[in-house]
Amino acid sequence: MSENLASLFQDYYCSLSNKNYSVDTVDRVFGGASRETYKIKLSDDSGNIEKLVLRLSQDSSLIETEQKTEYLAYSAFQNSQVPVPELIDMDESSERLGKPFMLMKELKGEAASPFTPDVYHPHEKDLGKQFWYILGQIASAQIDKKIFESLSSESKDPHWKQELDKWVKVIRDDSISIEPILEAGIRYLYRNPPEENDHQCLVHGDYRSGNFLYLENKVTGILDWEMAHIGNPLEDLAWALSPIWSWQDKQRPAYLISREEALTIWEESSKIQIDQDQLDWWEIFAAVKGMAIWISAGHEFKTGTNIDPINLFSAWIPGDIHLEVILDFLEAKL
Repeated sequence: MSENLASLFQDYYCSLSNKNYSVDTVDRVFGGASRETYKIKLSDDSGNIEKLVLRLSQDSSLIETEQKTEYLAYSAFQNSQVPVPELIDMDESSERLGKPFMLMKELKGEAASPFTPDVYHPHEKDLGKQFWYILGQIASAQIDKKIFESLSSESKDPHWKQELDKWVKVIRDDSISIEPILEAGIRYLYRNPPEENDHQCLVHGDYRSGNFLYLENKVTGILDWEMAHIGNPLEDLAWALSPIWSWQDKQRPAYLISREEALTIWEESSKIQIDQDQLDWWEIFAAVKGMAIWISAGHEFKTGTNIDPINLFSAWIPGDIHLEVILDFLEAKL
């Protein structure tokens, strides 16, 4: 695949840039389940080097999303305080590279596993302050009207119901058995709906540790916007706070800084005051949403649609963790 892709990409990029380039390396980046991601290094006739990232649509994706959604989300934050890659091109057809794709410049930095304690040491405090500040900036950003409308749903239902209905459908479609704890969580969410927040924002959809790049003590990029949509800012906050991303140190969400400090930074950055009851609802929702993703992963593996071992792992360990999260929340609430 890499050799064929290198040849196709070289022809495409030379035509796009109107310059002669040779492809030096094409390296697959593993870990995601929604797109094929490649780092591509090119050099021109003068020896100048360009480092790019190519995202190809997959035939089988854990969560079905449109390439355009991710592109629009990145577009919304170009040249802003939210660090995102510089976009170069997008093609929703398969004519040029065999699959729809999105192309961007590579950012410096690395991503860490969200399941590894102390992975950010000794820079967890600096990174934590930036991580929660940036999330507040996403929540408060004024999005271009055309982008806002493109990412908005046509449904008249409140945002909480749109999102809950979507993930419950995934659970119903892909489950191989009934999980009583999960079903109790779903019933609780429908019976105790949150208030519909007047403040609508672009929701990242998967803002968490593991989905940002960092270089020593600096956050250099926020990645993986394929689940972006217009909704309630507490959705992103609750997902990022989920205990699953800091299971061995639940007092430090994302293994960064304390929950109390994180919430203070987010409130100051977003200019939104947190209602704890509303946040509680979204935190239970986050666990149900997580279960939908892990169940979908198990379905992909079991049916042979995508036998990447990450799908087997996702259906097993994270699924058990989020069931425990749901149970703990319900015990505290009921």
